Amino acid sequence: MLSELLIIQGIIERGLIFGITVIAIYITSRIIHFDDLSVEGTFGLGGALMALLLTRNVHWAIAFPLVIAAGAVAGMVTGLLHTKLKLNNLISGIVVTTALFSINLKIAGSNMVTGSKPTIFDIIADATNMKIIILLPLICALLLLIKWFLRTECGFLFKAVGDNPQMLTNLGKNADTYTIAALALANSLTAFAGALFVQYVGYFSIWSSVGILIIALAGLILSETVSTTFGFNLLIGAILYQAILAATFEFNVDPEWNKLITALLIILMIGIKKHSTLFAQRQS
Repeated sequence: MLSELLIIQGIIERGLIFGITVIAIYITSRIIHFDDLSVEGTFGLGGALMALLLTRNVHWAIAFPLVIAAGAVAGMVTGLLHTKLKLNNLISGIVVTTALFSINLKIAGSNMVTGSKPTIFDIIADATNMKIIILLPLICALLLLIKWFLRTECGFLFKAVGDNPQMLTNLGKNADTYTIAALALANSLTAFAGALFVQYVGYFSIWSSVGILIIALAGLILSETVSTTFGFNLLIGAILYQAILAATFEFNVDPEWNKLITALLIILMIGIKKHSTLFAQRQS
């Protein structure tokens, strides 16, 4: 019974961390309609910077703002490549992710253990073994903060970038500026998630960011089976995906098949979503 509770706890904890990347993907793909591939690079950037700073005895409270700023800069670079050099959004993300892979290697190498350095989970004495005590209120508060922001004037202008860029022009606003700002926000969130993940597992690996985009996309698609709006369903989707991964281990599925299972799951969910949409249209 205890082992089952620990498994469930781990699923929720990892789901909450990766839920931040689901929030980031929602901002780029659903709000500004920009397929941003740079999140894999910025997740690793956040982890690499946090690992480096912790091992250099920089307090985690100081490290987090630096990590968030670095992620924002990476997002801005993606936006500038797209808006100023007119690169395709996919190409812009690939270029930034490729560059960040080398940068992350330079920062922290292929692996870096943080050891016993103080982390955010040391705020509460019991949080070392019950990290959910820190993660649940922190990430729920973050989600509510982003939800509030999306209801501000700036948030509505972000939505206009994806839905009707001409309206921004009519209002005397620069659509490119808001595209870059949205990408900076999304990638700063992703870097924050990477930094949080390193503190959670206690080490950085250059391969930890590989597949983050797919994990976030799978979580987003699962969340949209609950609701298509921005809310706690995004965290639920991320947790559901982690539960599916845990189930593959429970059924002794070779971990090497995890990526294939994720790909098939995404295809299945998209197929179900399209089928349900067509069925609803025919009924109406």
